Amino acid sequence: MGDQTRYGIMFTVKSPTSPHRKVTVMDFKMGRLITFTLDEIEGEEMEEDLKEYMKGQLMKVNTGYWDYTGQHK
Repeated sequence: MGDQTRYGIMFTVKSPTSPHRKVTVMDFKMGRLITFTLDEIEGEEMEEDLKEYMKGQLMKVNTGYWDYTGQHK
């Protein structure tokens, strides 16, 4: 199927206490936000089409392209 418009990365957060970025993705087909860490891409629970989408985005994610850097006050 590989519908590239189903998902879109909203933002990522690099945790100071974990080596894995937390990713928030919009699932446009289901109208939901999905939040996960990058290591979950290799797990069994994630949907295959989301895994494929994320594998295609890993280079940008790892460079911090979508990192949220705002400060909460």
